[in-house]
Amino acid sequence: MASKRSTRSLRRDEGHALRMEIGDLARAAAGSGWSRLAVRRTQVGGHALTSVTRDGHEITAEGMDEPFQRLREMSYRADAGTWFTYELAFSPGTRGYTGRVDSSAPPFEDVPPSAALAELTTFPREEPPPGWLLSALPTAEPFPLPTSHRDFDRLYGLPDYLQPPPPPINGELAYVPATTMTARVFAHSQESGSHTVYLEEEADPEAEHLLVTCYQEGYWIAREGMHGTNEGVRSITLDGAALRLELTPEGADGLESETVFEVRLDLPPETIGELRAVLPGTLRRAAGAPELIGF
Repeated sequence: MASKRSTRSLRRDEGHALRMEIGDLARAAAGSGWSRLAVRRTQVGGHALTSVTRDGHEITAEGMDEPFQRLREMSYRADAGTWFTYELAFSPGTRGYTGRVDSSAPPFEDVPPSAALAELTTFPREEPPPGWLLSALPTAEPFPLPTSHRDFDRLYGLPDYLQPPPPPINGELAYVPATTMTARVFAHSQESGSHTVYLEEEADPEAEHLLVTCYQEGYWIAREGMHGTNEGVRSITLDGAALRLELTPEGADGLESETVFEVRLDLPPETIGELRAVLPGTLRRAAGAPELIGF
């Protein structure tokens, strides 16, 4: 049976991945030399507007309709509907973002009646809709508004208490990728054709860790539970008491880190020497393994 922790991460991870996709689309449209990118999506029903600003000047960016629509569907709640305004901000030199999401304030000065009707048809809610949304409805409703719950993302076969919660429809958003960790525990194992290296903050299953494992010709590098990648690790450098990973943006997103992630090795010199000897052997058979520097 799936654990509550793993199933709850499914929808959170997809929502995060969609925000990262939106950020990459904005970066591609902005080119280089910017200091701040802002993306704002407002939507009621099928009536939507997306604006992207580069240092305060609006630019054209393509491909954002689909991820934002998916975010609206994922965020839907039977009691309160979904959001109307979604804002994200990005800075250079980081994979992180900040943002804000809102499900109460009017996103437009004038909401088309057909859009208001489509909103309440597609995303029915148990709570009373905002007054501005009701005021925008057609004068004569062609049919009663639905009030039943639509299951956009229900994971069938799981009981209600294991259903992952939807992303927020109100409040602040923030993602700060990891840049460093400190390893005070080193271990490695070899069994059933699998080679694994562990670096842990402390001897606790819940503690922060970095895992490097190889099975047959594949490798996997992970930190903190399910966050990991089997591609996009350009190099691993052992530099004194530091182990440094250089990653592609995709690899960094898999690890939920920046494109350079450093492990500070609070270990005895002989243990660092053991790591220097073991890690190359762990990755020796892996196809597309990262370049090893300083080993």
